[in-house]
Amino acid sequence: MLAKDVEKIENWRVFFSRCMLDHLEFGKFPHELRAQSVRSPLSGRFIYQAWIQQRHGSARLQDRLLCYFELLLQGGVLTDAEVLGSIARDFNKIGAFGENGLNDHAGRSTEAAVLDRLSFQMIQRRAIVTAASERIDTLHVAKPLISLLSTFTQTLEHLIPLEGPFLEIGNALGQYVGAYINELSKVGLLTSKDGGPPKDLKTWFSRYLPPFTVLISPSNAQLGQALDILQKQSGLHDESVNVLGNAVVEGVDLDSLAYQENVLDNPLIITRAALYIYINAMLIGRPLFNDVTLFKYLNVRYSGGIPTLVTDLITATFDVLANAINRAESNGGIFIYRSFLTNKLPVLLESYSTMIFPPYNIESCIAEGLGRMDPPADPYSTQSFDLLDSSGMLSEARAEFLFSCALYGLIPEQSIESILGDVPMQSLPEGGKYQKTDLVAQCTANPVKIEEFVWELENMEGNAAEIARALVEILQSLCNNKDTMTLKIICNALSRKSRALNVLMIFCQPSTILQPLCELLDHWQVHEDQGEHQPVYDEFGSILLLVLVFRQHFNLPDSELGISYADSFILKYIRRGCISRDPSELSDKEKMHLGGWIKGLFETEGISDELISTCGPQEFYLLVATLFDQSLKACEAGVLGLETLKGGFEYLLEPFLLPSLIAGLSWSTRRLLTPLSTSTTSLSILLPALSLLVHPPSLSSDALSLHEAVLAVTTVPLDRALVALQKLHPKRQDIESLLTTLKSRIRHPRNTATSASELESWCGTPGGSILSSLYNSIMALVNWSTTGVSNAAPPNYTHRLLLTAATMLGAKVVLGSLLDMTLKHAANEAADVVLDIVTALICAPTANDGRERLSLRHALQSAYNGAFALSKHDAARAEIIVRLHRRVQSQGGSSTPGEIEADLDVNAAMDAAVAVDGNEMLLDMENGTGVTATGQAQMVDAIKAGMEMDLHMANVMDDVGGAEDFLGM
Repeated sequence: MLAKDVEKIENWRVFFSRCMLDHLEFGKFPHELRAQSVRSPLSGRFIYQAWIQQRHGSARLQDRLLCYFELLLQGGVLTDAEVLGSIARDFNKIGAFGENGLNDHAGRSTEAAVLDRLSFQMIQRRAIVTAASERIDTLHVAKPLISLLSTFTQTLEHLIPLEGPFLEIGNALGQYVGAYINELSKVGLLTSKDGGPPKDLKTWFSRYLPPFTVLISPSNAQLGQALDILQKQSGLHDESVNVLGNAVVEGVDLDSLAYQENVLDNPLIITRAALYIYINAMLIGRPLFNDVTLFKYLNVRYSGGIPTLVTDLITATFDVLANAINRAESNGGIFIYRSFLTNKLPVLLESYSTMIFPPYNIESCIAEGLGRMDPPADPYSTQSFDLLDSSGMLSEARAEFLFSCALYGLIPEQSIESILGDVPMQSLPEGGKYQKTDLVAQCTANPVKIEEFVWELENMEGNAAEIARALVEILQSLCNNKDTMTLKIICNALSRKSRALNVLMIFCQPSTILQPLCELLDHWQVHEDQGEHQPVYDEFGSILLLVLVFRQHFNLPDSELGISYADSFILKYIRRGCISRDPSELSDKEKMHLGGWIKGLFETEGISDELISTCGPQEFYLLVATLFDQSLKACEAGVLGLETLKGGFEYLLEPFLLPSLIAGLSWSTRRLLTPLSTSTTSLSILLPALSLLVHPPSLSSDALSLHEAVLAVTTVPLDRALVALQKLHPKRQDIESLLTTLKSRIRHPRNTATSASELESWCGTPGGSILSSLYNSIMALVNWSTTGVSNAAPPNYTHRLLLTAATMLGAKVVLGSLLDMTLKHAANEAADVVLDIVTALICAPTANDGRERLSLRHALQSAYNGAFALSKHDAARAEIIVRLHRRVQSQGGSSTPGEIEADLDVNAAMDAAVAVDGNEMLLDMENGTGVTATGQAQMVDAIKAGMEMDLHMANVMDDVGGAEDFLGM
């Protein structure tokens, strides 16, 4: 979205807001609407975004808003296609919002009313239009309507039967579909040259309407039956299309279907490696947990064999922990594996415990899972696990896990000694098993308890699940009630505890926490009758700091923050917070605020309550970069002395202003990379100022913890900028001093990025490429799974290898390599094992990093679409593609809501360029040459260089559009 569009959306939002507040008469609205359209021409999609932002209000105001909506439709300002597309995109976001998105009843009710108005107007329009006068407009509705059907069904399939606002939307959407199909008939679009509906419409409705009908029928059987009958009567039903969405897409004929159906499946082999891969992928970066997806994956694989499922799940989790220890992964990484084992796994086992029947029981399954690692054949006691022997970490983890199981009532406490074969050194937690409701009550009565429970999240006792759920509920409640004073306590506690954030992500999605916080910050209000205004800044800064710490720690894209407003303050701050503006670009109000802060910081007046009462925290935070810029320029011009500058900046170390240093330090990082910063004069001012802000001489205890959290967000890009600057000025000791100070404060994001040394080792494998390393890693998994020894040690494995290969070479190349490997072993006894492992690699969860790139699953879908044509000259490879696709569809589920657009046109998705972290790579796919050894070496050099000097820093220097993500540097 261009900056000018953002400004226009804001203009339209203000227009709608004014109409609502002034209770503009409906008869006058069309005239005002025409004038607004001339003043600020904008596409209907963005106008709808501005309109929907007014949805929070009383029932009377909602009625007025919907009347305005009808007038927007009648005036041609909005079209059905634009509105449906916007609602579909909103449901895409619900998948990221988690429970918060599902609980936004105001937004959902408005969408239901919108769909109801659309269907009503379509019925009215059908009564007056002539046969083909609206053929084109009607056709334009098809794709966004199909997209909405799919996203709605995919997002809510786990909520059957639908209730509340979602049932309202489902009913309204079903009525609209019925009205639309009748509209198609009215304008002659249900009859093509062959007498039936056009192929596109028939295929899309055949694929996406039946799942919606299945979803709505338990709640509204009459509507479901009506849609089913209407679809069949209109000819928009194709028996060859599977209602599960696994069937033909455009361009696949019946011969192709027949071929795919005739390819016989191999028997499913449950390998030990598959679950090992899946759990590794869930934990290798930020924890990726979706209980619905995980349960579905396990249930499909084990088909009711619950005892085996439980035993394998326990074994796989210990395998992953042992592998992490053997690989000498970071303490933070190993902590996550242990926390999953102790705090999450017992919760999963509890869900399955009631499904285990004699002669099995949950205790025997737990004992068997651990027995695969018991002495004397304990693989973790062999020479290959010397690190484990020296630390005893796995033995501790076993005991912690068993006590957690006892806490959940899965095993009696007295059984622990017999399972361990030793006398345990610990005991059950003194307070017993926590209950969420009790924790919420305690924190409500005494908010100081919140910080205690945040600290307890790190314990390996099994209570983290209830603590996490309680904290999320408390945070959401505080946001809803706008109790910012108490919210500050929980935000400050979480901001300084990165391990606590990791544990939270084992039990919830990021937007579950971030969406209510961002909503609160976006709609922050300062009341005129407020007493002291300093606490307002204090509370605002603490909440904003947690959002930014979360975002940096997990490297989250904007889509996972749960932001639903185009003019969101958070988005403005993230994208433009470190960009200074010329004073001529500021409004009169901003100029007044900037002048007030300059006087308050650098003159004798100090920061007065009057200053912070007239300049709200949102306004201040968006001025910080300009404040730094103007202050440095004044010092360079001799208007300010260096000591005066440092003395003024020292005010920003006060707790209520400390979070503003994120924008200040980020602006300074940008400044270090500009040619002006290489001058001696500029560095002599900027570096001492940075030294003061990074390593202040003294701080209070409250300020110290906030300062550490601020540095956690900013030190990685600042460190890299200083490293680059040091190469230009190798003799400057002040740069070295700053680097030394930063070294102990760097907190690297929890993501899937690989180290330069690891990348070099993969690409230096005999055979000459990262694909060779991937092949060797997979073959080690195959050999491990075929040894027949239950207590064989797990091979060295990291899911980062697959992700890095796909990033460097593209999904098509990596998929081709996986298919080659599967084909190579197709004729031997390991064929089914290889197929199961490759399936797990493709099904394994992957975090969204906000970048557009083709996934392995999409690459496989494209290959599957071409399998029939391929079979005519390479039958063996085509059969493997079909079998692999079936496995992935079965175990990995259908496409996520966000994939619907690509799903409707998967070939278009295949044409997307493969981006390699800022390096453009041209892969000669047509000639099958792939990447040469020289080309790969160049890639390795580029990526290694990027690790020394983050490639995003180059983007920070590019001011195109004026929108930059300074926190992603």
